[in-house]
Amino acid sequence: MARLSDELQDWFPLPDDPDKSEILVKHIKNGEQNDIEDQIQLYETMLRPDADGNLQREIKLNPARGDKRYVYLCAAVRDWKNFFDLDGKPMACTDENKIRMARDDKQLGQFVGECRVILAKRFEEQREAARKNATT
Repeated sequence: MARLSDELQDWFPLPDDPDKSEILVKHIKNGEQNDIEDQIQLYETMLRPDADGNLQREIKLNPARGDKRYVYLCAAVRDWKNFFDLDGKPMACTDENKIRMARDDKQLGQFVGECRVILAKRFEEQREAARKNATT
């Protein structure tokens, strides 16, 4: 089907959060995921000669380091409610603050990942429904 798909995003409440915090998570499409992987250079491919002089492909995994560890989280989290700094002041939903929060609480990154799985399933269901409707 040669049609662009809509953005898919939804609000998710953080489990067991006394501040009733919520995050707006966006589905990351395949092309966006490819762009992110290019940005963090997840894999590096090289050709090296073996003992017989034949070129063998070697793949090296480059785990993301520093702020790049959070590039998926930053791309997926579009907004939030009830996130506060040390002084109890509301925090703006910036990439810098997303990274600060994720470094402070590893549960945030895991939760965003779970939300992304839910959205990916919804996205595929919507695409499949659109395909079926287009053929009938």
